[in-house]
Amino acid sequence: MDDLDFALKYPFSSEAKQIVQNIHLTDRVLELGAERIKKALRGESKARVVLNQEGKKEDIASFAAARMILGFMKNTFLTNKFAVNESKVVRSHLDKEDKKTVERVAARFDIFPENRNNTMLLDLPTYVRFSVRSPYYRLVNRKLTNGFVEINDNDLRRLVEEAVRKHTEDIPVVRDPPKQVKHIAERIIEELPKSETTINAKEGDHPPCILNLLESAKKHQNLNHSARWYLATYLNAIGMGEDAITGIYAQLPDFNEKTTRYQIKHLRRKGYNVPSCSTVMSYGLCVASCRTGNPVRWHKLSESRKKEILK
Repeated sequence: MDDLDFALKYPFSSEAKQIVQNIHLTDRVLELGAERIKKALRGESKARVVLNQEGKKEDIASFAAARMILGFMKNTFLTNKFAVNESKVVRSHLDKEDKKTVERVAARFDIFPENRNNTMLLDLPTYVRFSVRSPYYRLVNRKLTNGFVEINDNDLRRLVEEAVRKHTEDIPVVRDPPKQVKHIAERIIEELPKSETTINAKEGDHPPCILNLLESAKKHQNLNHSARWYLATYLNAIGMGEDAITGIYAQLPDFNEKTTRYQIKHLRRKGYNVPSCSTVMSYGLCVASCRTGNPVRWHKLSESRKKEILK
């Protein structure tokens, strides 16, 4: 793979930066950057097909253009959507690459796995920095050897995907961009999804772990699978309707209404119970010592206290 094709797949690489230095920020490149952001809004993580060299260079530059637009907009929701989508695009490429290429991309983020006795190892600080909040990646569930964590090929790809997401969402503020950037920003604002659900959760209404997840959703921050599952079972258990739950999940950067509604209906059809506090703790989602045993019990006690006050 030559440097141009590598940069096209991985526009954050040093190869991409070298190419972008020789490309002017034309109206076309800015428009391609805007389209890149809009694709993230639509949840389209399929890479754009470009055949000629000039088109490839413009596509690489569109990544930088998109970051400039987002740097001016300072919209956390958009930035998170963009970062999640770009990381998914990268992951789709990584899944097709050989080990050598994956390690080449990983090196961009100072991720250097070592191979010892047919076992892949990664130093603990790097692993912690890029591991995701999921039971599978928790250190208690991993094998550690002298300060190194044992990983496999899929783990490495997932860690690089997370590294890409973190890098992409770290966008410097752009205070005085070209007029075209300002015009594009105005257009994108008009295309932002309008959610009818406002997350208003007061302290005491729900257990601290749930309030923490609702606050994260309100800030348009991404939630991992365990957090989403736990939040959905809890909201369902306290009697929240499908539309209201969907509205909360609409705040997340990778929201897909069809998938969300399907999962809520599946959860209700199967009658899944809310995880116990010990299970929530194993998910890494516990943020306080409530000692209620089950999150729903907290809510019931809260409702009882409110009724007593109204008497």
